[in-house]
Amino acid sequence: MPLLCRGSTRSATLAALLLGLAASGSNADAPVEAESEVGRFLASIETSGPLQAFLNKTIEGLLASDTALRKQEVRVSVIDLPVSGRPQEAGWNGDSPVYPASVVKFVYLIAAFAWRDRGWLTIDPQFDRELRSMIFKSSNRATQVVLRRLTDTRAGPRLDESNYAEFRERRHRVRDWLEDLGITDLHTVHPTYDGGGDLYGRDLQFLEDTAVEGALPGQKGPYFNRQAMTADGTARLLALLALDLVLAPETSAEVRERMRRDTKTQPYLVHRIAGGADRRRDIEVYSKTGTWGPIFADAGILRHDSGHQLVVVAFIRGRPAYRGPFIAKLTRALVNKKFPTSSR
Repeated sequence: MPLLCRGSTRSATLAALLLGLAASGSNADAPVEAESEVGRFLASIETSGPLQAFLNKTIEGLLASDTALRKQEVRVSVIDLPVSGRPQEAGWNGDSPVYPASVVKFVYLIAAFAWRDRGWLTIDPQFDRELRSMIFKSSNRATQVVLRRLTDTRAGPRLDESNYAEFRERRHRVRDWLEDLGITDLHTVHPTYDGGGDLYGRDLQFLEDTAVEGALPGQKGPYFNRQAMTADGTARLLALLALDLVLAPETSAEVRERMRRDTKTQPYLVHRIAGGADRRRDIEVYSKTGTWGPIFADAGILRHDSGHQLVVVAFIRGRPAYRGPFIAKLTRALVNKKFPTSSR
């Protein structure tokens, strides 16, 4: 099967969509201006020696005290977003791709609202229920509905070569949009599946495709084209959401509200980012967790009352599977380091 020239097709698709917006009276220059601002922000992120040293010391200490954690592959990325000054980042294997489990669902949530604001889809009440189910309940079925709407694809039997080529192209739409923003290490091309019959036909055909670039490396098959995200790329997308750069401010607020986390109403998050901040009334948490087989993960934004924000992403992978307190303890250490003590 020949490789597709996705770049030229993507450009043509985006151009057609922007022309459609212009014809309907929308400002077609707005997305271009927003993407330029995104590029400037991403270029401004600098590695922080002090933050990196603190992260190294904290993770090393947690590894030393947790036997189960030492058997895992740990990937972490942190971006400090002060009220003034340049964003600072630090990481631990943050550029190494991993299967993200349900963390990928927040990417599709952002994309849905980006599509809506550009006039590419309508979030009607039924679709809104699917979005809420995808994030709050982490429904795989809802995620399948959402991604098919985002990519204008359908489930069904395997396709012949020409129809499959079009299907494959469409299924890259979210990833292509991220690449246009400047985030190139999130291979977000699949929904999530429950098993037991919901993965079949053309979805399975796409997952088995060895010609797709950017998939999770080292796969022995049959699922060669697996979803893959890095902690670094995940953190950068969340930073864009935190600063209202990937979406308009009012839309960003809508998305963050759907990702709000609180251990009082969601006690199962005690070992995640929300658990690491639950002693602080002056911090709000917006995140999406992921748990599947060997994966234990969380990715989120911590917003202090002062306006200071922190993005934390952690992917833990190993067998036996880890379900311990590392993410919460790491978050608590970062919160105590970076945010002033509450005066309440």
